[in-house]
Order: sequence, then C-alpha cells, then structure tokens
Amino acid sequence: MTEPGDHGWTAPPGAPPYGGPPPPPQYGYGPPPQPPQGISDDDTTWAIAGYLGQFVIGFVAPLVVYFARKDQSPFVRFHGAQALNACLTHLIIFVGVLAAGIAVAVASAPVALVFAILVIFAYGITNAVYLIVAAVKAGRRETYRLPAWISWNMIK
Repeated sequence: MTEPGDHGWTAPPGAPPYGGPPPPPQYGYGPPPQPPQGISDDDTTWAIAGYLGQFVIGFVAPLVVYFARKDQSPFVRFHGAQALNACLTHLIIFVGVLAAGIAVAVASAPVALVFAILVIFAYGITNAVYLIVAAVKAGRRETYRLPAWISWNMIK
C-alpha cells in the first residue's frame, strides 16, 4: 500500500537528491570521440585533396594524390584510389552516355541528345555531392566507401 503523496516513483541508484547538483555533462553515449591513431593531419589533407581537387584540376588531383602517397599511408591510398576510381567512372559514363545520345540523335531522334545531356547533368550533380560527402568523411579520418555506381573499383 502506498502512503499519501507517494506515487510509486523512486530515484535511480546514484542519482543526486532533489535539489542537488546537476549531473556532469554527457557527450552522447560516452566521452567525445578521439581521432584514430596513426593518421596524421597531413594524411587527412592529402585524402581531402583527392576528392575536392577534382573540382579544380579534374583528373590530375586524385592521380597525384594516389601516386605521391600510396606507399606512405594506407589511409591516403584508400581515399586516393577511391577518388581516382570515382573520376574514371565519371569520365567513362560521361563519354558513353554522350556518344550514345549523339548516335541516337543522328540516327533518328534529336530529343535523345537532350535526354543524354540531362542524364549527364544529373549524374554530375550526384557525383559532386558524393565527392563532398567523401571529403567530409576523410576529414573526420573515416574510411567511407562510395557507392559502386559512383565509383567502379578499378584501382585498389
């Protein structure tokens, strides 16, 4: 039987009494995450440059990142190869869709060229978004794998 004013609630063990000091701040489900050991700031910069460099100098950026640092850091090798694969995939799809659109437009329907250009534009925007996401993940020192339709695994 309960006493008047007792609603059956009891404080969990270790909780401060009512009006006591507030509990220490919590960071999600544990202490703040620490960066992985063995990945330097220089490695992170190279990995990011492989992705974002494509917007400035295209194919050359991931090529330089991959061949300049592939033997020095597995982290940079992973991101450099992935950025290079993404760039090669984009180039192959761009040339293939454009060539198919031109061939169909010349043969029968000029509207096919417009459709091909729209497909290339949509794929280009999607590729840019995934490159930015991958660059952010590399900046956080994570190994993020791009989807297979964005980055065909040609270089390992």
